Amino acid sequence: MVLLSPPKLLMILVIALIVLGPDKLPSAARRMGAMWSDVKRWRAHLESEVRSAFPDLPPTTEIARAVRSPLSLLDRLADEHGAPGEEQSDSEHPPTGPVASVAETSTTSPNDGIPRADASAGADVASMN
Repeated sequence: MVLLSPPKLLMILVIALIVLGPDKLPSAARRMGAMWSDVKRWRAHLESEVRSAFPDLPPTTEIARAVRSPLSLLDRLADEHGAPGEEQSDSEHPPTGPVASVAETSTTSPNDGIPRADASAGADVASMN
């Protein structure tokens, strides 16, 4: 949120008074206030819709803090889930994705690309070629 200092607000009011004149300034201020309240109402409605679709969403203040300082968010997440380089046993976190598929498949002979039951069987076939 952008905060305006008192001198800046005074300058805006003086310019508005000069541009609009004293007779149109009150109605323009009422219209601006009504538009501002519509924007706030629309924002609250949008936020409630998003929160109903994503109930696990963190509070708005936390999201704003993460946007302003992403490195502090990453530091906090690293502290919660363990810093990089810490040893974690495979039983706690088994591999997933491509690493898991490589770990679960049998070894392949580099010569012919045929899956083997173990590395020694691949070596026997490789010596036959």
